Amino acid sequence: MKIKKSKFAGAIVSTILSLALLTGCGSTSAEIPSNSNSNDSSSSESLLRYAMESSPKGLFSPLLSNTTYDNNINNLVYSPLILLDENNDFKPGLAEKYAFSSDNLTLTFNLRKDVKWHDGEDFTADDVAFTFTSVADPKYTGSRFNEISKVVGAQDYHDGKADSISGIKVIDKYTISFTYSKVYAPALSNFSQRGIIPKHIWSKVDISEWDKQSDLLNKPIGTGPFKLNDFKPDQYVELVKNDNYFGGKPKIDKFIFKVTNTETELSELAKGDLDIVELSSAKEADLKTLKDAGIKIEEKPSANYQFMTMNNNREFFKDKKVRQAITYAINRKGIVDSLLGEHGQVVNTPISLAGWAYPQSGLNNYDYNIDKAKSLLKEAGWTDNNGVLEKDGKKFEVDLMVPTGNKVREQSAPIIQQNLKDVGITVNISTMDVASAMAKTKGQGDYDMGLLGFTLEVDPGDADRYWSSSIANGSQFNFSNFINTQSDELIEKAVSTIDRNERKEIYNKWGQLMNDEVPYVFLYSPNALRAHNPKLQGYKYSAYAVFPDVQNWEISK
Repeated sequence: MKIKKSKFAGAIVSTILSLALLTGCGSTSAEIPSNSNSNDSSSSESLLRYAMESSPKGLFSPLLSNTTYDNNINNLVYSPLILLDENNDFKPGLAEKYAFSSDNLTLTFNLRKDVKWHDGEDFTADDVAFTFTSVADPKYTGSRFNEISKVVGAQDYHDGKADSISGIKVIDKYTISFTYSKVYAPALSNFSQRGIIPKHIWSKVDISEWDKQSDLLNKPIGTGPFKLNDFKPDQYVELVKNDNYFGGKPKIDKFIFKVTNTETELSELAKGDLDIVELSSAKEADLKTLKDAGIKIEEKPSANYQFMTMNNNREFFKDKKVRQAITYAINRKGIVDSLLGEHGQVVNTPISLAGWAYPQSGLNNYDYNIDKAKSLLKEAGWTDNNGVLEKDGKKFEVDLMVPTGNKVREQSAPIIQQNLKDVGITVNISTMDVASAMAKTKGQGDYDMGLLGFTLEVDPGDADRYWSSSIANGSQFNFSNFINTQSDELIEKAVSTIDRNERKEIYNKWGQLMNDEVPYVFLYSPNALRAHNPKLQGYKYSAYAVFPDVQNWEISK
């Protein structure tokens, strides 16, 4: 991107050297097309470059993608029935309106009549029915079935006992309804999270082969504000505007996701080679330098949080007092202060800080307290033998698996190790890639403790990983093998209650229960930090809406 000489440009030039010193010399970032340097006043084409720390896999289908990087592409190529705004509130998407029946069991969508697929075909209710029937198909290889599983007939169809889903009804070309077996409050949230795919394309391919269709996946047809133009793995993804987008023609002509080196992306931003950088962590010196150069920094609570799971199948962690003691023993605020500074918060229950349901009171903060931790461990039958805890002749010695790839998480491991050593618990750190760590959590769990992260749902009603039954159902997300009848009852009550105020009271109780049971040590939630080109106008984001109203974003000349 070329920048005309100005006070802003002068400030950028004067700070590049200091940013290079802060972030390291050299760059392994991708080359992008030569015609992409187009944000100067001599060109009528506008371009936005968005930093991406890892390359997408190329699963450009909202029913198959399983990484943030693929999802980012899909969010721009495909449209859902309902959109989320920057406040995480619902707004019309492909559906111009929706309504629940008087018994709250049937949700009916009235679709827009002016929507075209990127190839010019009409978008209709048949596409919606096809999308959600597909995720329940027995041969479907993706992970979205839970989003539709509570619709009448979905489970039978999924199990091969029915030829269709009776609860999905196409009423006419632009009207469709979904009937649930019981009231399901998170329904709207589910429909805001999943883009619709075109029946006229994907119905021609056996669903068991969808994830192998590289030609179709790399040339996706959606209804979103941008079309995929080019994908170079490990380099970039280039999107071009959809002039016929139902939300209005985008003001940015090209949207490029550029795979970058985290060590150099800040200097690239300062030089004008990037327009938006998501900061997973940042030194205050870096932020100050960027601000001094005129770069805009925005910060909001995120939906992500980090935790330390304790395998409840291990004798060490069956006693709640032990889990509470470990939580007291870890200096969580110290971790936040030293590794995140003012850009993160301690979390005390598994509900999103960015959402509407996080309890505002009644939570134990588990402030760092070694004496309290030792007292609880003693109550649980552990005795101190020269600084090492023992019980029934067995030492309290456990392994802590640490997935690589998240610097703050990796840096927190030795702090946790030392904190627990201070109360007599020996921790052996074992690093591995994320896939290996996740594999160890399946079934009964082949691990003692593990540092993991999760993106919490926009609606906590989808937190089925805490259900006791999720273990028997084979869910790998009940990492700690947590079984608690009261928790199950509260989750069930919350998802069957429509009124949000009533639901919030229920989640307060559930959050307090989880806070007391601590199946995990809830560690911290990093804030969502974004640094962006000051010439980018209309830019917005939230924990759950990465590109709200992207068609209105504009780079001024």
